[in-house]
Amino acid sequence: MTFQGFSRPPECRYHCGTLYRFYWNESLWHIRKRSYIGKLKFSNFDAAPNGKRVFLATEENVVAALNLKSGDILWRHVLEKGSEGVIRFLSVDTDVVTVSGNKDTLLVRGWDPSGGILQWEWPLPKTDHRVEDTHWYMSGSKLYQVTPVALSHVEVTAYNVGTGGKISAHSVPAKWIADTSKCILTTSYLACVSTTLDGKTLFGVLDVMDSEEEAQFWSKPLSEFIGKTPLGPTVSVEPVPGPVPAVIMREAAGNNARYLVYLSPKGPQLFLKVLSDYTSVVTVVLEGQHVLLQASHSADVVEITAHVLETGETISELVGSTHAFPLGPSSLTAAVCKLVWVREEALSSIVAVEMLELPVSDTDAAIEQEFDHKETGILGMFIHRISSQIIQLRSSLMTLLGDRMSEGQSSGLVRDEFGLHKIIVAATASGKLFGIDNLSGEILWQRRLEDAAPFLDQTTDRKHMVLYIQRTTRHFPHPAQCLLLFQDKNTGKGSLFVFNPFTGQPTNEGLVKLGFRIKQSSLLHQPNKEFLRGVLLLDDSNNIHVFPESTREEAHNIAASTFLFTGENNGTLTGYALMLSPSEHLLVTEVWKLHIDQPTIEVVGKNPMERVHSQGRVLGDRSVLYKYVNPNLVAVVTQAPDPLHKYLLSIFLVDVVSGAVVFSVVHKRAKGPVHLVHSENWLVYSLFNDKFRRTEVVALELYEGKTQSNTTAFSSVLSPIQPIVDRQAFILPATVEAMKETITEKGITSKHILVALSTGGVVELPWVFLDPRRPFTLTPEMREEGVIPYMPELPIPSESIINYNQTLMRIQGIHTSPSGLESTSLVLVYGLDIFYTRVAPSKTFDVLKEDFDYFLITVVLTALLLASYVTKKLSSKKALKQAWK
Repeated sequence: MTFQGFSRPPECRYHCGTLYRFYWNESLWHIRKRSYIGKLKFSNFDAAPNGKRVFLATEENVVAALNLKSGDILWRHVLEKGSEGVIRFLSVDTDVVTVSGNKDTLLVRGWDPSGGILQWEWPLPKTDHRVEDTHWYMSGSKLYQVTPVALSHVEVTAYNVGTGGKISAHSVPAKWIADTSKCILTTSYLACVSTTLDGKTLFGVLDVMDSEEEAQFWSKPLSEFIGKTPLGPTVSVEPVPGPVPAVIMREAAGNNARYLVYLSPKGPQLFLKVLSDYTSVVTVVLEGQHVLLQASHSADVVEITAHVLETGETISELVGSTHAFPLGPSSLTAAVCKLVWVREEALSSIVAVEMLELPVSDTDAAIEQEFDHKETGILGMFIHRISSQIIQLRSSLMTLLGDRMSEGQSSGLVRDEFGLHKIIVAATASGKLFGIDNLSGEILWQRRLEDAAPFLDQTTDRKHMVLYIQRTTRHFPHPAQCLLLFQDKNTGKGSLFVFNPFTGQPTNEGLVKLGFRIKQSSLLHQPNKEFLRGVLLLDDSNNIHVFPESTREEAHNIAASTFLFTGENNGTLTGYALMLSPSEHLLVTEVWKLHIDQPTIEVVGKNPMERVHSQGRVLGDRSVLYKYVNPNLVAVVTQAPDPLHKYLLSIFLVDVVSGAVVFSVVHKRAKGPVHLVHSENWLVYSLFNDKFRRTEVVALELYEGKTQSNTTAFSSVLSPIQPIVDRQAFILPATVEAMKETITEKGITSKHILVALSTGGVVELPWVFLDPRRPFTLTPEMREEGVIPYMPELPIPSESIINYNQTLMRIQGIHTSPSGLESTSLVLVYGLDIFYTRVAPSKTFDVLKEDFDYFLITVVLTALLLASYVTKKLSSKKALKQAWK
């Protein structure tokens, strides 16, 4: 697996989350938060009469309750991260019961259904069996743990669910079970698929509630049970949700045939021969009958059908269809047969995000069009000016009458004066694209991409897609255009989707299957005549591709100055140069290769939108220390075990044009997770110090010295410069989840570091606290420079937490974007929750305060004008008198 471009890095124990709308100084600050729970794993309806709640467990280790009428979160608990918090079982009776954890620790917890309060908790005893092969079943106040043992028996242990006391334990002979990973529990029935020594595939069923003496099991070869079946030795079974025992069998490799088997009291029977991948089923009990509900998803329509399992009869009262949103395949959980509400839980797994400026209004667009008619002569420009003014007059009249001219304006999607109103374009791991209004949080559009899957980093398990902005709204009348790069989940080959970010509609290219695996991608820095920037794609055979074809000429023009690099997980970095063949074809040639004998866990470059305002730093003696601003510099993070120091964490600063290692540092007895920010001439990263068991933040700052090597442009090809490196480490009394720097339009505003903490807060740290030049003893020159004394521990004042009391769970990343105001940076924090706000690192120096006294300034200006006029008259009279003397 390769690193795709310049990648961006991605508790309280229990937390109840709700939806907040919080306003602070409403005219300037807008804060929005949206809470999610993640992809559905288990669900149960309220067992109480007239219950209006549904209880859910998700793959994000979240247990929650939703309002059945509105879909709002009533309460939510986020369990431990990783395998320690994986929810294995969910059941609802008097309490909401969950089983979560891994082989080392399995916890049974009971939650109050109304408020989500933790009622009780107890651990299950450790066993030598795999936790993935263990199943649970609730009956009354008893929790049954069922563990099959291959070629031997099935262990069944009953516990008191409230106290954890062991009630009974027995085993059921089951020597026919060959592979415990192919066993599932549906109600009290254990269903397994086994392969015999002679190659036959058996399907067997056992009621685990039977005692050892009464135990009976049923088994048959699949060929006899299903007939001429394509199911082979790789067949797997999965339970059907609901109170009626039923399973689905499918082939794990080769084909996707799915067979539903109803485990009736008379023995298993085949009910539906084949189910498609877009069909979801659930069992319910209606008026004493066992009923199977089936939902088939096609386009944007969900069709519901119902059958009696014993007879196969169709229940016409439960048959119907409903129009759904652009959702994926539906997942039935109970007998609710109409669409009441939709929760966009895909937004809990954002893997790529960008913010775009909105288009100008129709009036401004008409004014801009005047500059495109210079070639028509004076008469043509005059006629166009008259027509544009008529359009502006009509627009003003329609606005006064309460109407707007365009759909975009009617929905408020118009660029504001300060560029604070933008659209958020987000891509999720489930293959859905969203357009979100950053001020209201409203989802403006959504689109689902079939078979879309994110790229996966095998080292960190981080998922990501690549989202490029090929054209912004600044090039009217050409519409804005974005390109999303991902892989096909079936083939692993690259795909891309080109779309309008304000409507979600595909352009002429739309969805394109590339037919090759993507090794690297890069956005061209030179647009074509239509202001469209192309994308360079490097495949796994080191062939270069340009998309779209209309930008190939620009790619040829800049080939001599274009370089690419790839980073492998094994620590190998390779640099390539773009060149033209004699036949005018683009080629890449390897120019350098760097092998670091440690696994690479992160490669981070600089933000391509970044602008460096100041080339140097003014010291206390009025001299200038020039910054080492290398746009081709990337930070490479590696981690490896060490027999002496236990862990070695290394940081390498590599020039990816020349392949030179500019600087490197090794941290002994340190390990990840590492979160890194690379900007201008500095680097900030966090790590875990295993020796002192604490989180530390390290800051590096690179300077050329007091003489600048090149005052015009930086070159990686000329003789390399060895920078002066200042570095310092600090203690952060919290665990870091993500880091990001603020960014503004011109780079004049001071940069602050946004640090997401595991406690759910996002701290805004000024650079002055992380400055590596902070001395132990403050001299007058340092005081003149504005440097504060060094203290090892970084403060986390409550007023610097930008999300206030709105706790954010499982933060995966932070995205920052410039606004039209140089003082203001827009911030989006995403993870299990989504949070949006604005920050002003240097305060709002370019905006008048709300309490500004306009009357006083008007009076002062008027008085100054009158005084100037009177003074001028008096001066002229005096000059005239002097002339007559």
